[in-house]
Amino acid sequence: MISRRQLLLGGVSLAALAGCAGRPEAPRSSDPAEPLPPVADRIEALRRRHNAEIGLYAVDLESGREIAVGDGDSYAMCSTFKAYASAAILQRAQQGRLTLTDAVPVEQADILSNSPVTEPRVGTTMTLAELCQAALQRSDNAAANLLLRTLGGPPAVTAFARGAGDDRSRLDRWETALNSAVPGDPRDTSTPRALGTGIRAVLTGDVLDTAHRRQLEDWMRANETSSMRAGLPPGWGTADKTGSGGYGTTNDVGVAYGPQGQRWLLSIMTRAVGDDPDAPNLRPLIGEIAAVVVAEFGQPR
Repeated sequence: MISRRQLLLGGVSLAALAGCAGRPEAPRSSDPAEPLPPVADRIEALRRRHNAEIGLYAVDLESGREIAVGDGDSYAMCSTFKAYASAAILQRAQQGRLTLTDAVPVEQADILSNSPVTEPRVGTTMTLAELCQAALQRSDNAAANLLLRTLGGPPAVTAFARGAGDDRSRLDRWETALNSAVPGDPRDTSTPRALGTGIRAVLTGDVLDTAHRRQLEDWMRANETSSMRAGLPPGWGTADKTGSGGYGTTNDVGVAYGPQGQRWLLSIMTRAVGDDPDAPNLRPLIGEIAAVVVAEFGQPR
C-alpha cells in the first residue's frame, strides 16, 4: 500500500514536471554577441583617455577593407623615414648604382644620441647593409645620417617617397633635428594615409624587385622597437618602423602578418595634446590602436 507521505511526494513531483513542460526554453549561449561600437567611437575613447591626437590608416591587403580615422592629418614622421631611406638604398643597389657591401667610415663626429650600433664601431667602417639593419632594427640615428649622406641628403628621401606613391611625406632635416615635431611645422611631416601608402608599396608592391623587397621585409621583421606588436594576437609578426619625437609624437607603420596568411597594413601616428615639448611618448597607445584594428578586421562585414 502507498502511504499518505509517498502519495503527497508523488503529487509534488508530478506538479513540478507539469510546470517544466509548459515553461519556455532558456536562451542558448550560442546567441551572437552584440556588434562592436563604430571604430571612430573607439578611437575617440582612446583619444580622450590618453589626451592624444590620433591618426590611423589600416588596410586588409587581401580583402581591401579599410579603416581610416584622421588619416589626412599631418604628423612629424620622426624615425619612420628610416624605412624609406633603407628602401632607397636597396633600390639603388637594384639599379647597380651601389652595392650593399660598400663600406662607410664611422667617425666620432657622426655619433648622436641613440646610436647603439654605430658608436662601438667608431674608427672602423660599416657596410650599407649593416647601416640599414641598424637604422631599421635599433633606430640608430648615426646610421640613419650615414644613409642620408650616401643618398644625397633629406631631399632624396622625399623624392623616393613620391616614386612610391606617397604624395605628402617630406624630409627636410637630418637626425636629430627632424624630431622636434613642433605642431604646425610642415617640415619632416606626413599623414597616416600617405606614409602607409608608400610603405605598403615598398613592402608589397613593385617599387623593389622580389629579392630586394624580401631583404627589406626581413630587416623590418627583426625590428626591436615595435609598438604595434603589443596589440596583435599571439602568432602574429610585423615588418614595421617606429618613430618618436617632441610633443609626445609616437608613430608606427608597417605590415602585420597573421598565421593564416593575413596581411594588414597599419599606419598609426599620434602626438600628445598640448604644448609640452617634453610630453612622454605614447607607445602603449599604439598597441591599443592596433588592438582596435584586430577587433574590427576580425568582425564579419
